[in-house]
Amino acid sequence: MILRLLAIITIFTLVTAVVGVAGAQQRNVPLRSVQGAEVNAIHLAQAGGSSVNLEIVSACVEGTATFKIVNVGDKWPQLGKLKVYHIFEGQTKEVSAREMRFARGQKASFRMKNVGAAHIGLFVEPSWYERPFHYDAELACE
Repeated sequence: MILRLLAIITIFTLVTAVVGVAGAQQRNVPLRSVQGAEVNAIHLAQAGGSSVNLEIVSACVEGTATFKIVNVGDKWPQLGKLKVYHIFEGQTKEVSAREMRFARGQKASFRMKNVGAAHIGLFVEPSWYERPFHYDAELACE
């Protein structure tokens, strides 16, 4: 245990000596701190049912489209889908769909590399709540 702690301290010391403290800390920069990051809030209240309250942070990180979704509301009663779309020259193609049942405070992330001139869109589709389609977040990393 003590050797392991000493090894961690040694590695941290070497990293900070080579790249500096700011460089070592930069690797853990929150997504919302990235230049150009957008924060979208989704609040879907439904009478007699569970509401959906999410925060979606989207940003381009070194050319990679990145989305971070956080459930800021109650636990979801059923599965819902997070759908990711590739949008290019008026054409939309679903590239990923992930079923989830968010707990309170749970987070999910999506990353897409090499999107070029395309836009990436995210749509949240709770199974217990019917809503019209529109992107909850959209991002272009050119």
